[in-house]
Amino acid sequence: MKPVRNVVWAALSGAGIALCFASIAAAAGSPVEDRQAAMKHVGQTMKEATAFTSAATPYDAAKVKGLMDGLAADAKKLKGLYPASSAADPKTAADPKVFANKADFDKRLAEMGTLAATAGKAKDTDSFKAAFKPVGDTCKSCHDIYRMKKKPA
Repeated sequence: MKPVRNVVWAALSGAGIALCFASIAAAAGSPVEDRQAAMKHVGQTMKEATAFTSAATPYDAAKVKGLMDGLAADAKKLKGLYPASSAADPKTAADPKVFANKADFDKRLAEMGTLAATAGKAKDTDSFKAAFKPVGDTCKSCHDIYRMKKKPA
């Protein structure tokens, strides 16, 4: 009877481990979907932050720091969301150049994060405007090179 009990125990243990790995894989999501969500968050953050470059929006150092810290965190997160295995995903808007020149792409993300962290230390509208411009320039340079152009509808 013991061998049967051991077989049942082994089968149940194996099923439990398989279920565990399946749930981890499902929780991980798709790198393409995850990076698209992160990029949408970056876009929203840039939009919110841009408002603080104008005297029309009262400068809020704490809000700006939060936005820029979030942008720096997104830059770090994005670095890991471009595995080579996602290059052929039909939902991606990443140009194949991302995967061909990953070191440059990662360098630009790191630069965006560093520039955002610096911009987050600004004390007023004028200093933020000056520190935020290079953040936007870095985003644009990366999009110019590594984002596929949208096809007209």
